[in-house]
Amino acid sequence: MYRLEDAGFQGWEIVGEGLQKVEGEFKKRVREIYETTNLVLSLHAPFSDINIASVNERMWEESIRQIKESIENAYEFIDNICVVHPGIFSPLSIQTPDKAIQKAIAGLTTLCEFAVERGLRIAVENLTSVNMLLGRHPDELIQIVRGVNMDNLGICLDVAHTNTTKTMDEFLGIKVKAGDMDIIHIHASDNFGADDLHLPLGKGNLDWKKVLNGINDYKYEGLMVMELYTIEGGIESLEFIRKNLC
Repeated sequence: MYRLEDAGFQGWEIVGEGLQKVEGEFKKRVREIYETTNLVLSLHAPFSDINIASVNERMWEESIRQIKESIENAYEFIDNICVVHPGIFSPLSIQTPDKAIQKAIAGLTTLCEFAVERGLRIAVENLTSVNMLLGRHPDELIQIVRGVNMDNLGICLDVAHTNTTKTMDEFLGIKVKAGDMDIIHIHASDNFGADDLHLPLGKGNLDWKKVLNGINDYKYEGLMVMELYTIEGGIESLEFIRKNLC
């Protein structure tokens, strides 16, 4: 984490599951980073086996419980953003997609109410081209965000995901389509338009000039989190931005 600050990164997004679940010894380490660096911390809520769009009530309740637990354990360190996935269609809910969308709306409403009491905003993320995922296209996210109708809910734009769904222009221009939509967080990595590879910037086929020009046109002022597998890939990505896009 200290290498991140030395390399020029301004923040760190905690992925609140697995080795980064904020509890026990790891929570002590997060507190140390929080107290001894200038890094801005954001939170990505757990998403493995989590489905806030589940029409199975017990699974839905457990998904909400685990995300609330993640927020409760980490919110004191977080600047103001918690990223949440909008959910997954099941073999059952794909037959009645409106029910799944309503469960996602109900879940996000519950989470926004929980988060606002802890000074956080929820950023619901657009997902990849995998057919069973919600939130692949702007219309879905617009419907969900409007259904929740909470001031502390916005969109997490994952530009790599838009490359797999061929929706980059639509998402970058979402304000034109829906003036009440706010992009409040950004995820960045690269791929070749099919799989979500999480490559360093410039190693896939994303048009990064278009991405950054679109972000500038939007007048975005939040964080851009590089979702990569290694610190070295992050450092390489920073150099790519500095050399080619500034």
